[in-house]
Amino acid sequence: MKTETPFKRAVAAVAGAVIAFTGSGYTASAADTTTTTASTTTGTASSSSDTDTTAAETTTEAAEQEEQEIEWFKATLDDYDDSLSLISYEASPESGSAGTKKTKSKKPSPVELNVTGGYVGDIPFFESEPEIESTPGKFAIVTYGWGHGVGMSQNGANFYATYSDWTYQDILFHYYPGTYLMDTCVDDEDELTVNGVKGDVLSMVSQIVFNEVGGTMSYEAIKAQAVAVYTYCMYHNGNGADLRCKPHPPQVVVDAVSDVLGQALFYNDDYALTMFSASSGGITANCDEVFWADLPYLRSVSSDYDACYDPHYGTVTYVDDFQLRNMIEKAYNIKLSDEPARWIQPEYSDETGYVTYVNIDDQLTVKGYEFKLALNLKSSKFNVFYTPRPEGEAIPHGSSEIEVVDADYEYTPGVVYPNNHPTSIGDPKTPEEDPEDTTGTTEEPTEEPSEDTSEPTPELPTSTEIPTETASDPPVSEITDTPRDSDITSSALQ
Repeated sequence: MKTETPFKRAVAAVAGAVIAFTGSGYTASAADTTTTTASTTTGTASSSSDTDTTAAETTTEAAEQEEQEIEWFKATLDDYDDSLSLISYEASPESGSAGTKKTKSKKPSPVELNVTGGYVGDIPFFESEPEIESTPGKFAIVTYGWGHGVGMSQNGANFYATYSDWTYQDILFHYYPGTYLMDTCVDDEDELTVNGVKGDVLSMVSQIVFNEVGGTMSYEAIKAQAVAVYTYCMYHNGNGADLRCKPHPPQVVVDAVSDVLGQALFYNDDYALTMFSASSGGITANCDEVFWADLPYLRSVSSDYDACYDPHYGTVTYVDDFQLRNMIEKAYNIKLSDEPARWIQPEYSDETGYVTYVNIDDQLTVKGYEFKLALNLKSSKFNVFYTPRPEGEAIPHGSSEIEVVDADYEYTPGVVYPNNHPTSIGDPKTPEEDPEDTTGTTEEPTEEPSEDTSEPTPELPTSTEIPTETASDPPVSEITDTPRDSDITSSALQ
């Protein structure tokens, strides 16, 4: 470094003072320059050799200090213009502005509230439990609802909107208490990945919603479903691997999704895990009753209409004792005793009535939801009845068909929209268009998902009857069952 002249040192001192008053990170350098200037002024009476020695020592000390501060740029006089402002400078690594590509800021903003708190009442009383046929040697398992029952009930959301005039926000805040709604500023460049396929947010969410609830639900219920789907994907970093798309959603679904596109539920400044199921047994389950995590916004709330307007409330599954023995022994690799009354011993939640654990023949205890999956039951809210065989009659070997009898349900007509025509969303690209690009290719998978990750979601009707299930074209995934026990206890949920 060159030795500065007294004039340059004096000017540098002024520059240091200016920077110090502006709070710059160069205060220390300015102080060093001021000290050097003061020393030079004091030594004017010394000999020229002493002056050279002092200047050389000062130069060496400054160079050493400059080497120690290699992470910051140290300005010299030549870096200033006549106004003593820096002509150019090097940013600190923390600033992120040097040599990096600028990205658009997408800070979520609150969504304007539109809640009604609509009156919930005049719900018919469900008079009795279903009648159960008593046959010796046969189990009768009564289930209430469809799915694990955590989070939003799709059936309940539809009827809250239909009969109580709830908005989509009323529905979301009811089923996910303690959350708040934010706009994440989605644009045309944003994408989601669903079942390994990438696509724009509007297209992917529309197809998932169509797969989940069809196009005949109340408009506000469809909007609530759209927010829940998008939030669920964003909770998993934009990946809905366990969801499925259904191409050609009707325009009403696309319109509903467009109305709320980019809106997501947050909890503690992060996306919420917005799980949902087809219906509940009149009340939703606490998360830890079904899975292992205890999420404060996935707690039990009422789902008033599910007990009266759900064809899956009170479904009875009849299975012979020897067939049930086959299923349990295969699922858990155990040998059951000759006492069927001990095979299934449920433990119930006092708050919700859901089965939290099942003691199997006093040999092992499993989660109620895990047992529901093993026996392919509709819900983990169930009751078990067994009619013993005559005393001394042995349980035979073999297999038999399982009989499922749905509840005696008074069907409720669905909503029919005048614009319920399919769109082109979800059309697979042809090789001529773009052989490399699979964006927007959302053909339904040819392989069914494993039993522990899916359950069919019933689609409400376009006619005056609600089918008990859509056997002709069942949706292949239900978000309610996607977080398996192993997933729900991952680090993201701790």
